[in-house]
Amino acid sequence: MKDFFKKLKLNKKGSAFLFVMVFGFIGFMTITIGMTSYAIFESKASKQTYRKDLAFHIAEAGIDYYRWHLMSSPEDYYDGQGSGAIGPYVHDYYDKDGNVVGTFSIEIDVPPQGTYVVAVRSTGWSLENPNSKRTIEAYFGYESFSDSSFVVNADMRFSSTSFVHGKTFANGCIEFDGTSDSWVDSAKGANQCSYGNDGVYGTGGPTEFWRYGLPVRSFAGIGDNFDMLKDMANSPEGINLGSSSRWHIVFLDNGTFNLYRVNNYSSTKYDITSETFQSNQSLPENGVIYSTRSIWVEGVVKGRVSVVADNGAAILIPGNLLYSEKHADDILGLLSDTNIIIPYDVPNDMEIDGALLAKSGSISRPYFSYSYGSKYIRDSLSVFGSQIQYSSGGLKWVNSYGTIISGFIDTIYTYDGNLLYKPPVGIPVIPEYKLISWHELN
Repeated sequence: MKDFFKKLKLNKKGSAFLFVMVFGFIGFMTITIGMTSYAIFESKASKQTYRKDLAFHIAEAGIDYYRWHLMSSPEDYYDGQGSGAIGPYVHDYYDKDGNVVGTFSIEIDVPPQGTYVVAVRSTGWSLENPNSKRTIEAYFGYESFSDSSFVVNADMRFSSTSFVHGKTFANGCIEFDGTSDSWVDSAKGANQCSYGNDGVYGTGGPTEFWRYGLPVRSFAGIGDNFDMLKDMANSPEGINLGSSSRWHIVFLDNGTFNLYRVNNYSSTKYDITSETFQSNQSLPENGVIYSTRSIWVEGVVKGRVSVVADNGAAILIPGNLLYSEKHADDILGLLSDTNIIIPYDVPNDMEIDGALLAKSGSISRPYFSYSYGSKYIRDSLSVFGSQIQYSSGGLKWVNSYGTIISGFIDTIYTYDGNLLYKPPVGIPVIPEYKLISWHELN
């Protein structure tokens, strides 16, 4: 009996050991399989991440390639295959050993004539996984000649009631008695201005924004594109008003304008005294309205348009000239071969939106004394855009005591950032492509 219980005890110990062995093995296999599965999953995830990253780098290489192409062949928007070629344009991508490891495909949005912002989309994928693609879109463009509220080839003077939001640049001396929130720059150096003053001087400020002795900006090529603008106006997409009459354009907030023939105007006040309605027209497709006679321009602009007065003609602004929507797609250029003039009979609080260019003259309001009538002084003028002028101009007249005796009392100038890369047709640009924006498309 004693031997029986001894054997039974030994059998229980053996069963327990066997139980531990079996379930230990099962646990070990479970852990091993789990770790192996995790390792396989991590390997697959790592490969997938690598493939996606490789596709991204290949797409990025496509953007870098086309930027290089634009630098070496400006204004070639067809990947060197001629203007008849239709994209997308496909290229192999090589690794450092010269092996083809992927492909990028480029699509290019050709900018409208007279503009220089190019949209480039590059899609990249690896040969190992061609279904995993990534796309990058980038914009390149020429910078406008004017990155400032003012770019002037002569001396300038700002009164104490002038407020400038944006940069100011002059090749001449700047007497600055106003207020600015950005750089006030002059190409004149120390002690080169009247009474031994530096390139920028005066009672305004903040003076820490004043800089002088900067490189001169060349005005030699300003207006060289007027012949191109004439050709654009002569095309079916443009409007050439010709040389038979002076004209009055009133823009309307629906993308059209009313055109009037100017019969008579005051040669001293520059106000229209008689005119005849001609037609209502849509803005030209290529954005160019051209004439070799003087043009009066006012109204509300909806769209992109440039008004060009060539062959010694002037542009005159007799009323408010506004965008339908600021900081949007509404862009106006006023380009005169000579002067841009604000006449006598204008609103008491006036606003002008646009890029203004006086090729060989200035942007100004003539001197009107009290003898002209009560409108010789106006309260304010706001300009949203940019002013480029060859000669000294001015929108107010100040006596030796600092009192405004003609023109606008308060003048507020604000630079429109849209003009830097999307100036109106005809505004000069610096022919070097800059990256404007870059992002990945979903």
